[in-house]
Amino acid sequence: MFRKTVFDPAQLIGTNLPENTTIKGELKCDGNLHIGGLVDGQVECAGSVIVSERAVVRADIKARNVSVLGTVEGNIEADKVEILDGGRVLGDVDVIDLLLDEGGIVRGHVIMRKDEVVPLEPLPAADQAGAAEAPAPSVLTPPTDDSAATSS
Repeated sequence: MFRKTVFDPAQLIGTNLPENTTIKGELKCDGNLHIGGLVDGQVECAGSVIVSERAVVRADIKARNVSVLGTVEGNIEADKVEILDGGRVLGDVDVIDLLLDEGGIVRGHVIMRKDEVVPLEPLPAADQAGAAEAPAPSVLTPPTDDSAATSS
């Protein structure tokens, strides 16, 4: 009577490059991109880019979201980057939100940017009069044999 609908996440991937695929040059896509093979060049995607475990990307990646489970040898510019366990980025990451999972590696600079930069307030200067009234830190000295005898 009623059919149970099974959700397949692969339906959200517009372009899939399987493991045995090699691309050299400029790769642009409007939707989401799954990379399973080798890409050498440039990657620009309006949606999300997923670099799978066995993938090697020797390219700069520009996308809205990037998830790295394999290897990226190049710079990443995105709103959100996830470097998951086993993922390696050998290059700079320019990002708003970064998730670096345990076991993920970044060998490069990480630039955390915000849409609106809020200036930092300087720390209040220590008041000299208040500093003079502050108690001195206590120093513990080990007891001598004479002091142990008098306290007993």
